[in-house]
Amino acid sequence: MLMVKRKNLVLAMLVVLLVITGYLNFVYNQNAIKEQDNANLLDNDSKKPTVTVNDALEGKNNNQDVDDASSDIVSTSSSGGFFVEYRFERENTRKKEIDWIKEIVDNPNSDPETKNQAQQQLLEITSNMEKELNIEGLLKAKRFNDSIVIFNQDYVSVIVDKQELAPEEVAQILDVVKRESGKEADSIKIIPTSQ
Repeated sequence: MLMVKRKNLVLAMLVVLLVITGYLNFVYNQNAIKEQDNANLLDNDSKKPTVTVNDALEGKNNNQDVDDASSDIVSTSSSGGFFVEYRFERENTRKKEIDWIKEIVDNPNSDPETKNQAQQQLLEITSNMEKELNIEGLLKAKRFNDSIVIFNQDYVSVIVDKQELAPEEVAQILDVVKRESGKEADSIKIIPTSQ
């Protein structure tokens, strides 16, 4: 009777962990969508002339253009902050999840079926982490400044540090993700960041 209760408790804990992971993923995706919508609104509202930093330093433009250039530089660095912050949060969440799963595997009171499920989940997490890292590295090699790859059970999301993507760039990203993940194009979501 005690073994059945423990088994049910462990399974319930796994379900709770899965729900928390799904919720965090949902919240993250909603934030990414809101940021993209805000960027689209800003793009439509402000059609200001662009200025290069060199032009601004040479004095070829007025002070307003210099202010615009400096705000572009600030927003680019904050975009980089998004990628660093997300990776940090992802690493911490995964570390906690892996530690929790290892506790189940190492617990001598866990039944074999629960241990097997935990080991399979651990292998899946490790495999996804490796694929994410490989895809992010390959995209960097293709001259995308930064990217984040998120594996879910049914789809792969790719957030690219670029405001707009040309069709050729989308094709490059799809090619890399399809090849490395084994997913079809309709299971791949590509999200450019808003700057």
